Amino acid sequence: MNIRSMGRVAALMLPLCIACSTAAEKLQTSSPAGLSQPSQTAQTPQTPQLSKQSEAQTTATALAQLRQVPPNGLNSLEASELRYFQTMGPVEYATRLGGVPNSPVWRVRVRLYPDWQNTDFMYRVKVDHYNLSPALYGDLVSSYGADTVDPSLDNTTPHHSIALEFLPIMNVAADWLPDSTYISQSDVSLNPPCGLGTGCASLETPNDSEWGSDTAIKLEAAPWDTENEPLYGAVRVLAKQAGWLQDDWILPGEIPEGISAERPWVEVLVTNYAGNGGGYLAQWIERVADDSIRAQVHQIYTDGTDGSATTGYLCGRGSRAGQISQICP
Repeated sequence: MNIRSMGRVAALMLPLCIACSTAAEKLQTSSPAGLSQPSQTAQTPQTPQLSKQSEAQTTATALAQLRQVPPNGLNSLEASELRYFQTMGPVEYATRLGGVPNSPVWRVRVRLYPDWQNTDFMYRVKVDHYNLSPALYGDLVSSYGADTVDPSLDNTTPHHSIALEFLPIMNVAADWLPDSTYISQSDVSLNPPCGLGTGCASLETPNDSEWGSDTAIKLEAAPWDTENEPLYGAVRVLAKQAGWLQDDWILPGEIPEGISAERPWVEVLVTNYAGNGGGYLAQWIERVADDSIRAQVHQIYTDGTDGSATTGYLCGRGSRAGQISQICP
């Protein structure tokens, strides 16, 4: 399947043909305001010490629900496995911590941006799990009628968000700082813009894109993975395509534009619904300091094992503004 010919995703797929990844982990999170808080009707702790203890317990409970990376701890790794961990950047690390979304049809959004705390340089990463099931279910019901649609798609699992911090240290590309992790959820109807300008919880992809030539790719699993999970493999391939992961995770020669989650260095999107053909569509969107180019975009399509990659530029002005092109005016 040629990713340049995908165009706008139309919900014409029959229910039995939907490409859905089995949720390897169920990420259970807190109230919309953030980490789980005591009920408003509960008795207020009498001392600050009890309040801090309750907060620590809440944080520990939330962190326990993230995946462990690697699953059996660092002490379980052989030398080659440890090397993989050491070179794993914050984008892949954060994606693995979050696990696979707990909904039939989903989009994972990962945003990377820098942070200076005193003299320490840190990576901030925000991982969002968007539930696309309501959008697909609604389109299929509208087209074929409720009696013909797989009822499992009528899923209203909330969107989930995880904010994380990583510190690059000697011989480790990204060391996770668990105490700074913040987990929240939002209503499934939330649909903010992301990526190339479409809704995060929408099925549509931008029209009129002009991509470069395709190159073959193969997903790579971590040495400790017992089964292939396309979400993690797609993120790793994208990092390699973008030049951030060679022998090690490295910053590019020209640091991307970006300072916050709303203006990140890099935004990665992985969707397990790629239209009628099934499979996974993933994009690495890297901000560029250029008047005519808003971002460089690396895109891959994969069936979960093999696939193809291509590159384009998100134009910032002229007749191609907001569209993918090989040449931006």
